[in-house]
Amino acid sequence: MTGSDVIVVGSGASAVHAAVALVDAGLRVTMLDVGHEDLTYEQMIPPASFEEIRRTDATQHRYFLGDRLEGVSIGSVGSGPQITPPRSYVLQDSDRLAPKRGKHFDALESFACGGLGRAWGAVAFPFNDVELARCGLPLTALRDHYEAVARRIGISGRRDDDLQSLRGPLAALQDPLQLDHNAMAILNRYGTLREGSRRQGFHLGQSFLAVLSRGLGEREPNAYRDMDFWSNRGRSVYRPDITLGELRRHAGFAYRPGFLVTRFEETTDGSVTVSGRRLGEGTDERLSARSLVLAAGSLGTTRIILRSLGLYDHAVPFVCNPHTYLACLNYRGLGTAHAERCHSLAQLSAFYDPTRNGEHLVQAQMYSYRSLQLFRLLTGAPLPLREGLRIMSLLAPHLVIWAVQHEDAPSADKYCVLRRDGGLEGDTLEINYALSSEERARHEQDEKAIARFVRRLGCMPLNRVRAPHGASVHYAGQFPMTTQDTPLTTEPSGKLRGTRAVYVADGAAFAYLPAKGPTFTLMANAHRIGVGIGQSLRA
Repeated sequence: MTGSDVIVVGSGASAVHAAVALVDAGLRVTMLDVGHEDLTYEQMIPPASFEEIRRTDATQHRYFLGDRLEGVSIGSVGSGPQITPPRSYVLQDSDRLAPKRGKHFDALESFACGGLGRAWGAVAFPFNDVELARCGLPLTALRDHYEAVARRIGISGRRDDDLQSLRGPLAALQDPLQLDHNAMAILNRYGTLREGSRRQGFHLGQSFLAVLSRGLGEREPNAYRDMDFWSNRGRSVYRPDITLGELRRHAGFAYRPGFLVTRFEETTDGSVTVSGRRLGEGTDERLSARSLVLAAGSLGTTRIILRSLGLYDHAVPFVCNPHTYLACLNYRGLGTAHAERCHSLAQLSAFYDPTRNGEHLVQAQMYSYRSLQLFRLLTGAPLPLREGLRIMSLLAPHLVIWAVQHEDAPSADKYCVLRRDGGLEGDTLEINYALSSEERARHEQDEKAIARFVRRLGCMPLNRVRAPHGASVHYAGQFPMTTQDTPLTTEPSGKLRGTRAVYVADGAAFAYLPAKGPTFTLMANAHRIGVGIGQSLRA
């Protein structure tokens, strides 16, 4: 393949779905990516259930703990507790290739093939109209792209539960996955309390998951082995590398791993030139195309834009979902057996609507805590380790985690700045993130309300862990999408204002983050932007 119509930077969820639309338009697309992959653990994991592996596999310590014990965390829960040893490559070289600093902010960035999407939790709710409007995204146009992406990746869920009025619409659904024993008991209890709960603003239902309940193409339905945090054998859980593999079969698509993009410039002949480094050879290289799509993750895209425009020491907005873990005992289920056949991902989602108008939702996702293993909880238990391990082993089948997510909007105390020091390119991305006293008070009030709600459902709260800022790994807001002609913003088409053909297709263009995982919306919006670029270049 010689020459490119479009260069796409990154290979994560946004990048691959923008690329699909561009390739479908008949354009020549080059994807530039560092592209780390797991070369150690994934192939070691047998096609067996978690319980069977724990009973029979003599080498399980290698992938459960890691050859360097990288799976054993000491101290408080940090960012990315779901990053198990087989997924540690997702964060490889992040500090070296993309230095950043932040006071009380623990940022994660990925240079993996497939990006952070190789480790996402696969919860895939569309945004509702209010949330899309606050993000700056076009409401009507995006709905068709939600459906297109859902058909491509496969999303399982229930159409008619109590979350219907608060989540965005989605028709292209597979049947819901089977619930485990904890989720069934909690959902049945909610049924007896439904009317009172709804009056108090609480809605409970089954999570939408980008996980197959029936086969799709070469991918298999979920096998219920409870190994979803460790292995994706059968590719039931959607990961962006699945779409990348499909793209690489097209003659008009080229994937170039081992390439670190550093900056871009628009030339007088109307093209965009991208500069970067071939990491294997340590050499610099320049490539040109008619258009450039930046989908390097919110932080990566911000770094490239500010460096390219020479905007050092210039603050741009930043938002990130605050995150709290509520560890509970499903005490009403004590004495019942844990079914060996289950999946590891979110079983249920609760939406709390404190204002009763759907505009400021809080979400709590319920997980049964088993295959992530008890040692990860011991340091947070109010007991000595030996006694804590004994007690938790007895209670393990009924331990659940509610992962609480809050919305986030821009403020003067949340911003990113590129500083001239450190790193391969002589700069460091500085992240300042501080919640106001009003935001902290609201989060405290909402979390207490959720704790009361789950207690009524039979979940006794044992501990509340407020994760460090950045733990949600939901970052956005630096170049917000708006119809207003303001510098360092993004047009509704995705084009970065002040450029001719540079597009932002990841979270850096979202002006706001609702209390829902953004990945599904990122994919839909990137596909929309790719379709628009394709139409423009074809014209």
